[in-house]
Amino acid sequence: MNILFTAPFWSREINSIAQVPLYLGSQGNSVLIVTAQNADSLKGKVSAPELEHFDGCEFYRPYLHTNDLTWRPQTQFARIKEKCKIFRPDVIVGFGDSFFRLPLQLSKDLNVPLVMFFEYLRLDKFSLPIRGGGRIKTHLPVIYKSLSGIFRRYLIDQCSAVMFSYFGDRDELSKIKKYCPIVQYVPWCTEIEESASELPKERNTGIYIGSLDAFKNAGELVKALPLILMESDCERFTVVGPGEYAPEVRRLVKRFGNRLCYIESMPRSAAISLLHSTGFGYTPVTDCGLGFIGDCWATRTPLIATHDLDGFLNRGHDALIANGVGDLSITINSLLNSNEIFLNLQRNGHQRYLVNYTAQAVGDEYEKVLAKAIEISAA
Repeated sequence: MNILFTAPFWSREINSIAQVPLYLGSQGNSVLIVTAQNADSLKGKVSAPELEHFDGCEFYRPYLHTNDLTWRPQTQFARIKEKCKIFRPDVIVGFGDSFFRLPLQLSKDLNVPLVMFFEYLRLDKFSLPIRGGGRIKTHLPVIYKSLSGIFRRYLIDQCSAVMFSYFGDRDELSKIKKYCPIVQYVPWCTEIEESASELPKERNTGIYIGSLDAFKNAGELVKALPLILMESDCERFTVVGPGEYAPEVRRLVKRFGNRLCYIESMPRSAAISLLHSTGFGYTPVTDCGLGFIGDCWATRTPLIATHDLDGFLNRGHDALIANGVGDLSITINSLLNSNEIFLNLQRNGHQRYLVNYTAQAVGDEYEKVLAKAIEISAA
């Protein structure tokens, strides 16, 4: 297959999800990724060169910034269409409901089937593609969901297939299948290099990696940190990520000194190395944060959560789930003081990663969906 991906910002060094097209390229498919050179992301300010080639896969970045691809994709249409005439895609895969303009226009102009990949299907998480949509969502949530529903129906009606990555949104399948014949849950890829997976862990250390914003429930993290450091056997905790709660985390660093480390941003490779050496990961998220969870499983880092994410986490099997923030210290101590629990979480989490979240596992799911989309479109 000749597969054209469009994405806001993808880099082999930064985005775990970018490992999937790289895998597909290594399997004999031709892959072209149209994306941007720069982005202000949850990982901080990131950048990549205009052109890169890797084993059957080309990253082509005609847009200087993600904002250009999002709101002004027409500025590079001519260049991209010339590129596509040579590449001759069999299918177009667009990533993210906010970034629909480019893949939808290319699909229409090139008469090529469109497959969209969304993180969420639920309306309160689905985008409203107008400026000021965030304010409408905050102040007029009912109107937001209504308008978002209209947009979701319009966009999905243009697709030959849809993929989504949030486990809890499987309940939306019956609604989506009214407008699109193929709707498939596909886990978020968290591929890592296995070379450091057997490194010893500093057992009594914890970590959180992710944005410090409200949608990641970072307010709970701020409440939890003093409890973790004062009431549990955790000796040191690290927080990695930018966001609105960063000032409060910095204030806690002043209070706890070298027992609490805050890092605003770091390369993915460095974050994975840090995870490899850390005793446990803690996540406060209620319906997102799957990348950090997958990375914990990949690095054999036992996971502690306070929410089961609509059944995504299996209590006592691949994660320990505390009964609220007040129960965190007890839950952490149960992990740190039991070799059996520690080893079971390591083993079960890593097995789940191998079966569902590697580039091969996710890439094989992509191939099935894309092949069906091409087949239906040709019929």
